[in-house]
Amino acid sequence: MPDITKASIEQDVAVRSYAENVTAIKLLPHPSKVLKQIGKTIDIFDITKKQPDVAGPLRRYRDGIKRLDWDVTHATSRGERADFFQQLARSWNIKHIIAAAITAREYGFTPFEINWAVIDGKTVPISIKQRPRKWFKADDAGQWRLIKTDAPDGILVEEKWPRKFVIITHEATDENPYGEGILDEIYWYAKALTFDFEQWLGFIEDDGRDRWIGWVPPGSDKAYKDKVEAALLRLRNAAVGVIEEGTRVEKVENKGRTSSSEAYELLKQSCRQTINVLVLGSDLSVNNSVTGARASSESGLSIEESALDAGKELAETLINTIFRHISELNALPGSDDEQIEFELLKPIDKKLQAEIDKTYSAATGKRPSGQLMARRGYEEGDWEDAPAAAPSTPAITFESSGSKAFADMLDACTALKKKP
Repeated sequence: MPDITKASIEQDVAVRSYAENVTAIKLLPHPSKVLKQIGKTIDIFDITKKQPDVAGPLRRYRDGIKRLDWDVTHATSRGERADFFQQLARSWNIKHIIAAAITAREYGFTPFEINWAVIDGKTVPISIKQRPRKWFKADDAGQWRLIKTDAPDGILVEEKWPRKFVIITHEATDENPYGEGILDEIYWYAKALTFDFEQWLGFIEDDGRDRWIGWVPPGSDKAYKDKVEAALLRLRNAAVGVIEEGTRVEKVENKGRTSSSEAYELLKQSCRQTINVLVLGSDLSVNNSVTGARASSESGLSIEESALDAGKELAETLINTIFRHISELNALPGSDDEQIEFELLKPIDKKLQAEIDKTYSAATGKRPSGQLMARRGYEEGDWEDAPAAAPSTPAITFESSGSKAFADMLDACTALKKKP
């Protein structure tokens, strides 16, 4: 039996450099089906993203995620450390950072550069900037490299600049460190919506027309058959044709066909529905009766819960990675046992929230504040003046009871004790 050493169980063996016998630096190509086939850079996704049928759902998704509230949650009781990260995060443009982080779902990955400075004795980020994806490539070890003209093999970013870059990936694997981007799937449907449909419509026209059939005498030569076929084509296209006497022709009606414009609209609708499903999780623009768990933004635009979770995870991963770097660089207030986590909060269903507010109002005798009413979307007439809370009933004791009947009962008991 071979010896099991500490190194053999702690270190990875099934890695690309071992399996493929790679000794030199090997930059991995982007695995995208689109980019591989058309031989373009990631710029093609930037163009696809700007097409109206794609930009609309992406904007709806981005706005829905940005509308989520956020908090710095904690596993233990809130202390100084949680307050420190809460105040720090409030000093950032959180909405902008979230919007940039969720683009990793579109492209597969998004790189960020962090600039640090010492403020009030703490090393903290002073800027968090998204950087162009085409400047970065992954090597065979899954490490990210910054590509430069004088360094075509790239520079290991974590080795050269520790904690300087954070690269967020969507569904990345060892085989594909670039992640899975939904634009890789959307591209083909967006291409269909912008493509010249002349050939498609021509096929529809040819396939939907009535059929013309000609019968020729047995043994007719090819020239005669070609002449009859040409006449049938003229009959189909122009309703005029010359056919020799004795040649039988017949028109067979194509039943159940649809017009070219209807077929074209069906194709466009199908492409748009698929794009909506890829971005939002369901085709809510067409099917308004969809049920199931979903989160709705204040503007009424809805995102399926699975799609929402994907965006939440990307934004939370970015912020929590930065939090971890800050913890590594500083002696922070509070206890090290205080587990801190940045979290985007899913909104509660409006009907359920209204019931909660109503119950709270009835129990406390208070109505929502003006700020809360505006945030919930309530109007002034939605709430009547809340009644004053009912005073609590004090417990009855022998000392506090003022009931005459109760006092008479005590006197009777005393008299019975004294009776001989």
